[in-house]
Amino acid sequence: MGTNKSPKPPLSSDDKISRQLELMADSLDFKATPQQMAFLKFIVNQTLTGNADHIKGYTVATEVFGRGADFDQSIDPIVSIQASRLRRALDRYYENAGLNDPIRINIPKGTYVPTFQEQRPNASPIAAKKAAPVSVMEKWPTLLIRKLANLTAKPEDDYLAIGLTAELAHALGHYREIRVLEAIYRNKKSPSPEMDSDFIITGSVRRDPENITVRIRLEDAQRGILIWSGKYQGDIEAVKMISFQEDVAREVAVRVAGDNAIITRHLTEIFKSKATPAQTTYKAMLCFWESDTRLNPRSMERAIRALEHAVALEPEHGQIWTMLAAQYADNYGIEIVDLATPLQKAAEFAQKGVSLEPTNRRARMILSYVRLLENRLWEACYEAQAAYDLCPNSLIFLDRIGCLMALAGEWDRGIDWIQRAIKLNPYHRPWVRGVITLNWLRQGNYEKAYGESFYHMMPENFWDPILKASTCGHLGKIDEGQTHIQKLLSLKPDFTKRGRTLMGRYIKFEDIFERIIAGLAAVGLVVK
Repeated sequence: MGTNKSPKPPLSSDDKISRQLELMADSLDFKATPQQMAFLKFIVNQTLTGNADHIKGYTVATEVFGRGADFDQSIDPIVSIQASRLRRALDRYYENAGLNDPIRINIPKGTYVPTFQEQRPNASPIAAKKAAPVSVMEKWPTLLIRKLANLTAKPEDDYLAIGLTAELAHALGHYREIRVLEAIYRNKKSPSPEMDSDFIITGSVRRDPENITVRIRLEDAQRGILIWSGKYQGDIEAVKMISFQEDVAREVAVRVAGDNAIITRHLTEIFKSKATPAQTTYKAMLCFWESDTRLNPRSMERAIRALEHAVALEPEHGQIWTMLAAQYADNYGIEIVDLATPLQKAAEFAQKGVSLEPTNRRARMILSYVRLLENRLWEACYEAQAAYDLCPNSLIFLDRIGCLMALAGEWDRGIDWIQRAIKLNPYHRPWVRGVITLNWLRQGNYEKAYGESFYHMMPENFWDPILKASTCGHLGKIDEGQTHIQKLLSLKPDFTKRGRTLMGRYIKFEDIFERIIAGLAAVGLVVK
């Protein structure tokens, strides 16, 4: 059990970060050009003033590098080139003169939003370190993105198709388990990438005087079947066009490549249809995705066995360690399968995953999860914030990162992230609604807690009847609450004796805990 105190802020103060920026600007050892220093100051100051969402290729180009309002990043790569050089300058500085500086500033690949890390003993630096082994990447499915077709009948509108294609590649590139290829500038004499692609994205762009319409298709290239299509419309106004391209790319990416999205579900079904699948690292990852989605004994046991085998084969692949840590942590917290999955081992695996892939969002998120289970709330917030900062504009794991932040005590920020993810991500996990339910319980708004609890929709998870029964108790819905109590006791027959232990793994604040207990008591379940 915890207290009602909020955890300390997970990041360094703005003053410390500003002083670090001044220190680097004055240092002869920081080999950045004046343009790169202006770039760094701009993105740091925008982040500190709460305008991280303003940091995009277009705004950097126009506000730092003097490009005009007609700037097109698919034609002029000034920002990506300077960002790459700035990242190298930062790495060289912190490997030498800045090794003992109090704050480390990084710009993770895939974004221009900086992250900030206190350089303290035992801190996990957010710095590019080691990519996945080539042997693993070769087994990942390949997604080929063809240039979107310009169907506007105006050759000058090719920039729309090229820009959208580039944004799609950028957004999909955040997903570590998919190799993304672009067919935009391929030499006609080189072999066709379609030959080795598992999936192909195609699409088209149309426009009328006021609107643009984008259609996207995802095909299984090996089987020649269409597995998904989407249609998006937006305002053609130039200022809004760049934002529209980015929004479409983010939504397509999360629909197509997220953990529980189209490609993973499609591959999982193919994998399950094979009688004796070989135990490859990628197939172990497919087992994880199935277990992470279903959280039932059969899928979890298969995933744990496959992941344990995979880490023996690929001990330098951080993603597998992270996935194994997640399965151990889930089984410790929810007790799904009768296997020994101690929390100490989950922590070791999670730390291993972060050490091998410190810029992997999932790795940071799972380490935050383990820290929450360990009652190390400050560190749980720290790692959740680190996961968020790696790509603030991405929907990847945003709902789950928000859950961790909220459960660790940063309720307002965490709930904001969850709600943003729910609005934009059709494949959010239903259990994140349980955290919103807890937030309404925390505020004493039992009507809203009751309504929200029915979006949880995980009947085999004992938290489902807990939330429903407790909110029923507070609203005097006794008969309905007792039906949920019967379900709870069928899932956890010893709940009256072990309920406080089970709930205490996730509920760290006394006021929420006692409100749940009181609601259960009101419908006849007394937890000792």
